[in-house]
Amino acid sequence: MKAILNSPTLYQAYQNAGGFFGARLKAIADYLTIRPGQRIIDIGCGPGYISQHLPRGIDYIGFDIDEAYIEHAKRVFGNRGKYFCRYFDAVAANEFAGADIVMMNGVLHHIPDEELKATLADVRDVLKDDGLLFTLDGCYCEGQSRFAKWLLDNDRGRFVRDQKGYELVLGSVFEKVDLAIRDDYARVPYTWIIGICRKQGITEVVDDFERLT
Repeated sequence: MKAILNSPTLYQAYQNAGGFFGARLKAIADYLTIRPGQRIIDIGCGPGYISQHLPRGIDYIGFDIDEAYIEHAKRVFGNRGKYFCRYFDAVAANEFAGADIVMMNGVLHHIPDEELKATLADVRDVLKDDGLLFTLDGCYCEGQSRFAKWLLDNDRGRFVRDQKGYELVLGSVFEKVDLAIRDDYARVPYTWIIGICRKQGITEVVDDFERLT
């Protein structure tokens, strides 16, 4: 399995086969409105396949620390955005300030609380005042199937949380946090949690979020 995940093309095939990549696309379609001209920062962009499903005319910037993934993204999707093999930190936040949306797809559950809070603070700094953070991760919850729980127990990420756990860590940095649980996105039984986080609580949340929650 590790060898599969180390290969950009095999990793993507695995994501497609399980429906996990499709789940990302569904969540983005359900909870985000992305328009040409916006700056989108994707932390943990992997081999870059998500960029081909986003609108043309955006300023897409992908970060990942896997060199093979980033080299693949540059080679295959270099016409869709910019890709950097580096950590997203305070330096990056200053360099790319003015983001409309930051995406962290399948990232939070790989990072322990204190380290994640520091990264989220950098995310907050890179966003415009009316910008938002979009997150998508696996989530423990009562009543989920044994197989869904087994998948989470055996995930490469060692910090899969329940809804309260995600709410606490996101809420420690962002004033407005909305979370939604979905189990209808993947081909296999799996529980997702989607987060929409904003810098200011007074910012109006998109109407569709409450409808879909």
